[in-house]
Amino acid sequence: MSATLRLLLLSLGLYSADGLAASKLLNSEFTEEAFKLTKFESDKEWELSTEFGATLTSGNTDTQSYKGKVTGSFIYAMGRLNYHGQFFKKISADEVSADKWKVGLKNNLDFSDQNSSFASVEYEQDQFATYDSVATFAAGYTQRMFNDSVIRWDADIGPGYKWKSNDEGELREYVMHLGTNLSVQLSQQAKFIQTLIADLGVKGNATDVVRSETAILTSVLENLKMKLTYAFKHNSRPGEDKEKLDTQTTISMVFIF
Repeated sequence: MSATLRLLLLSLGLYSADGLAASKLLNSEFTEEAFKLTKFESDKEWELSTEFGATLTSGNTDTQSYKGKVTGSFIYAMGRLNYHGQFFKKISADEVSADKWKVGLKNNLDFSDQNSSFASVEYEQDQFATYDSVATFAAGYTQRMFNDSVIRWDADIGPGYKWKSNDEGELREYVMHLGTNLSVQLSQQAKFIQTLIADLGVKGNATDVVRSETAILTSVLENLKMKLTYAFKHNSRPGEDKEKLDTQTTISMVFIF
């Protein structure tokens, strides 16, 4: 096991000298979680939130960018179902420079208050990526590392499978996924959220992808929040003439139903 992978496991609280050797999950050849959804912290049986942000500039440079997101959850007797959908589009000088969207489902079956299994499926399209269509399925284990009225911290690991396609052909990959989500209630009006996901290829020529999202949510009204987000995505094999690192900073409004 590489030092980088060991460091990631340590940061997620999933590795110890004795625990790693005994872990069937970590000794399995292929491990991944398809995607990570932020869990809602209320006790409602269902919840839904929508998020929208836009940037419009004119004058010497005409640019418009739009970002939207829908997230929700449904609690039932044995667990929870999470779902999401999101899009991002950017137009510069009447030319589209970014156009992508993604939808996904994740189901958790509870073993106890601290751990559960998950199964997830996701599909995304990005017209400007090397592979414009990506579908992912995964199943694995979720551990709640910490949970009280102020801090909630979850970690996920599990085996999965990715299918990528473009006009030139298809690619199938197995990867190891490590994910963590930290939520801190700073005050009655403000919350800090940090999500980190690493999809690590298990073969020499496979792609490693690391994603991070850091966000601050502040209440404007009872069901209306303002969200400041900084996100980055690092792709070890982005394709010809593509940058390895993408970053995005956005301010958006979030409506809670």
